[in-house]
Amino acid sequence: MSRKNKSAEIKTSAQTKAPKTPGKAPKTPEVSTTEPEVIDATKDKDKIVTQVITKPEEFVKKTRTLSPDAQVMALNLVHKTMVEPQDPALQFPTEVKRTANNIVAIGSLCALAEHSANGDDSFAFIMQKSGYSGLIEAAAALGYTLPDIKALPTLEGGQVKLEAKAVEIPKEAKEQLKKENEIRKGQAPELDPEKITSEEDLKKALEYKILDKKYRLVDIITDGIEFMRKFRLHEASLAENAEQAKAKFESRNSGDWLDDMFSYVKPSVFFSGIGRGMANVTKIEKSPIHAFTIFRDAIKNKEGIPALEDQEIAYCVKSIVKWVCNANIESNKKAVESMDAKKNAKEIDLCNKQIESYKDIIDYITAPNADEVTNLLKDIGSHFDEGGTLTPECQSANTTFNRICKSYYNKNLSTSDYKNLDTNIQQYGFHIINLFRDPGEQLMDCGLTNISELEERSQEEREELIKAMKKEWAEQKKTEKKDSEKNA
Repeated sequence: MSRKNKSAEIKTSAQTKAPKTPGKAPKTPEVSTTEPEVIDATKDKDKIVTQVITKPEEFVKKTRTLSPDAQVMALNLVHKTMVEPQDPALQFPTEVKRTANNIVAIGSLCALAEHSANGDDSFAFIMQKSGYSGLIEAAAALGYTLPDIKALPTLEGGQVKLEAKAVEIPKEAKEQLKKENEIRKGQAPELDPEKITSEEDLKKALEYKILDKKYRLVDIITDGIEFMRKFRLHEASLAENAEQAKAKFESRNSGDWLDDMFSYVKPSVFFSGIGRGMANVTKIEKSPIHAFTIFRDAIKNKEGIPALEDQEIAYCVKSIVKWVCNANIESNKKAVESMDAKKNAKEIDLCNKQIESYKDIIDYITAPNADEVTNLLKDIGSHFDEGGTLTPECQSANTTFNRICKSYYNKNLSTSDYKNLDTNIQQYGFHIINLFRDPGEQLMDCGLTNISELEERSQEEREELIKAMKKEWAEQKKTEKKDSEKNA
């Protein structure tokens, strides 16, 4: 049976393509530019000094041993998830909420792990206690172990300090980190794509590029695409029928070039962590929407504008997740082959389940079902279950709604303030689904073309709506209480 998920409710068309620019939207709200406090390791290994970094470039200078991308990720992590107060609109206790900032948390842990694996245990982060759970989630994706929060040094203001030496790194991961550091410090291989003559040299060049400290995540991706394009076209130019050979690559998109690049190298620790984080959140929701918005938010500038267009972001998310999932599928297959079928029956069963799980994730990311978006507004209105708590459907729908809203409007807005916010968010959801689907499977008459300028409600309309909602919720809880008593 095919693993592809297709919506039975909405027609698709090969002609439907998501526009590159959104329709009318409200003016982008201002984004806070206040930078967080970080810890900078000084020359004195026994002394750690708190520094207040006011500009990202200062953070880069003061933590030279980190890759620029890890520096930016660390900066975002401390500021967005550990310094700013929790947004009251995100009060739904779902697994997705806890992994919402998984990418930036993974970047930060990779920074700590890199220092620890290479003998620099003095590097550390200062954070709010409320943000520590985000690191725990990220550590699980990387396979690291963090100490209980009670074991961390407590500072003034209720903050805690996590030092690099407190991060327990599996032996295999530590060896990989050391190997990656050796590659960075070693002699650079041939990096001119038109001078590479063997597959081995190509692998060395790509391996060096994804580990190069001069690059950020976005730079690795864009540079990698251009590198592979030049390499393939030069290779084709040497063929007997050069024009015909070059024509084979004309229809390639960015995702195809990334898949080509990733086929020659294994995921680095950093990419593996990011990929697993996005894979985990995709598995939870059975949808690429959360991974997409997380990645999109992670590459925004101070004005809240992403460094890449939406289609390019979808290509990146899809390629990275497939890359990491396929690498884990391969490692699990090798593990199964190395074990005794009778003695290791349980271990083999676990590996096979993981293989199937990773295959499912690839399907969710390459042929997503639109039901989550189709039912979004209905599920948000499902409210309470018999126990008087929000239903799982309502929790999940609200989290999806808020993730999309925050990604496209740079803050959480309320339907009580805007008449058409709910339909706009739903259309953004359809737009994201289309980005991950093949052209022939994209949803018709859905997406950015249906986004309209937000219509603000009057104060009187707001009060009437809130009054009606409270009445509806009270009646629903009353009805559910009566039903519960009857069934008791």
